[in-house]
Amino acid sequence: MGARIRIRTGGAMIGLVLTAYGMVSSLDELEDFYTHIYHGKKPDEDKMAQALAQYRSLGVCDPLYSVTRRQAEALERRLASKLEQTVKSYVICKHTPPFAAETAAAMIADGVSRAVILPLSPLYSKTGAGWYERDLREALPCERPVELLPVYHWHLFPEFVQIVAQRVRTAAAWLPAKVRGRTTVVFTAHSQPGRPEAHPEYCEQFQALAEAVAQEAGCVSWRSAYRSGNPAPQTWLGPDVLEVIEEEKAAGTEAIVVCDLLSLTENVELLYDIGVEGQARAEALGMEFVRTGCLNDSDDFMNVMLTIVMERLAEAGWNYIN
Repeated sequence: MGARIRIRTGGAMIGLVLTAYGMVSSLDELEDFYTHIYHGKKPDEDKMAQALAQYRSLGVCDPLYSVTRRQAEALERRLASKLEQTVKSYVICKHTPPFAAETAAAMIADGVSRAVILPLSPLYSKTGAGWYERDLREALPCERPVELLPVYHWHLFPEFVQIVAQRVRTAAAWLPAKVRGRTTVVFTAHSQPGRPEAHPEYCEQFQALAEAVAQEAGCVSWRSAYRSGNPAPQTWLGPDVLEVIEEEKAAGTEAIVVCDLLSLTENVELLYDIGVEGQARAEALGMEFVRTGCLNDSDDFMNVMLTIVMERLAEAGWNYIN
C-alpha cells in the first residue's frame, strides 16, 4: 500500500475555497448581479431584457451556480476521504453572494484555521484568480488568523492537459468524416482589456496550454483566439474568435472545433459567445461547428483537481508521511 498523506491540523477544520465570478440562483437576482458588475449602477431595460433572454434560453438554472456547488461538494468529499479528516468547502464570488466577508465569517464560525483557495480556472491573472485571494485575506479578522494556501499555475499539469485533449478528440470525432481533414481547432480564452504586453503572464499561460493540449490531442491544424472582448474603439486582446472563424473559412477550412481553456465550468457568457454566436457565424459561412464539452464536475476532472491539491499541500509542507 502507498504512503498516506495527512495534514498537521491538531484537529482543526480544513477549509476548501472555490471561486466564481458570480452565481445567480434565481432570475430575480439578475438585476442585482449586473448592478454589482456596473459598480452600483442599475443596467438599462434593454440590457436587462437581453440578459434575461440569455439566461432563459439555457432552459436550466445558471450552471455556474449549480455546477460550482456540486464541484465544491465533490472535492470536499474527495479531500476529506484522502486526508481522513474533516474538510469544509466554501465558495467566494466577485459579484454575487457569498462575498469574501460572508465566506470569511463562515470559515471563522466553523473553526477553520487553514484553507486551500482553489480557482477552477487554469489561467492566472491578478484581476482573476489573484483577486479572490486578496479579497479573502482582507476579509479575515486579524485576531483569528487563517493560513491560506492558494493553488495556482496548474495549467500544464499533465493529467489536466490529457483530459482537455480527450474532450477535443471527442468533439472532433463528432464531425462528419468528409470534413475531418479540413478541420481547425480554435482554443479560446476570455479577452482582457489592453494589449498583450499588459497581460504577459495570462497570454503566455494561454499559449502554453493551447500548445500542450494541441500536441496531446494530435491536432493537425489549430489556432488560438480570444472571446467576449468589448468592441472598438476599446482595445482588447485579439484576435477575436469570430474573426478567426472567418479567416479559416477563407483559407479553405470546412469545420471548426472550439475549445475554451479558461472557463472549465459552463456559464452563460461562454455558452452565448461560443455556443450561439460562434456556431451561428460558422454555419452562416457553410462550416461544420462543434465545441468541446466543459469539464464541470466530471469524475475525471474532480480526480485531477484532487491530485493537484494534494501535491500543492505536500509542496507547502502542510503534511507528513505516515
